[in-house]
Amino acid sequence: MTKQNIPRNSSIDRRTVLGLLSGSLAALAGCSGLSDSSDGDGGSAGPPEEQSDYIEETSIEIVENGRQLALEVAVTDEIEPSSVSIITESGREFVSDYFSPGETRTRLSLTEGEDSNEPLPRGQHTLYLRGDDVETKLPLELGTTFEFEEVIPGAEHPDFVDGSLAVVVRNVGKRTDAASQTLLDGETRSERFVPVEPGESAAVKFDFLLKDGPGICARADEAGEIAEINHRLAVNFLWSDTVTVSQTIKYNNTDGCKKSLVGEPEEVTTTPTKTETET
Repeated sequence: MTKQNIPRNSSIDRRTVLGLLSGSLAALAGCSGLSDSSDGDGGSAGPPEEQSDYIEETSIEIVENGRQLALEVAVTDEIEPSSVSIITESGREFVSDYFSPGETRTRLSLTEGEDSNEPLPRGQHTLYLRGDDVETKLPLELGTTFEFEEVIPGAEHPDFVDGSLAVVVRNVGKRTDAASQTLLDGETRSERFVPVEPGESAAVKFDFLLKDGPGICARADEAGEIAEINHRLAVNFLWSDTVTVSQTIKYNNTDGCKKSLVGEPEEVTTTPTKTETET
């Protein structure tokens, strides 16, 4: 096993913690006891603290530079835990951490790679707790279903500045997930976490896409012309399929480059992201 150096105390205010566990880990199932209990459908039970007498609390937090995620696991002080791991669907140990003597709380990284910060792949994984006379396995599955709702100029959103554009998505699944990246015509536009709970909608921002002003009208063929260009706007999520829409933007370079939306957006069907064991 490899020890993960995830800090115990994050400098990020806990109000920035992703509320993923109330939904994402609502997919966790399993049972507790002294035996190996790895069976479960992973889709109907509550969080692990409701399924195991040994686990008191779980939460998912943003740590370090805001681009890493960690699963915090707190166990009861009635046992002497030794380690806890996440085993992926393919059987690979994604992360593991050891408890020091007397310690009942630890963090498991949900991202890997020093630069890429790739999240735990989708699939039906396992949370594996070990200790003195304790061996408990809990199914762990993350991800949900998002639907596209609308495209709106930033000026129509109370929290966005004019000049931005937002793609509004709705979580129609049973788990919480977070938007993690926006792409314009296949190129990264921004990278930030936007959590969306089940039954809720969220506006995911494309910075400055509709900003007016000289020198930023490169999409118009040449000065003095008006161009209407169809763009592909994609929103990537941590553990769910990408939402992609096609939207036309008018570039009017006759008056300091004015940008505006033209027509109605159309949702683009994309290939679902495969799990770790799918080929």
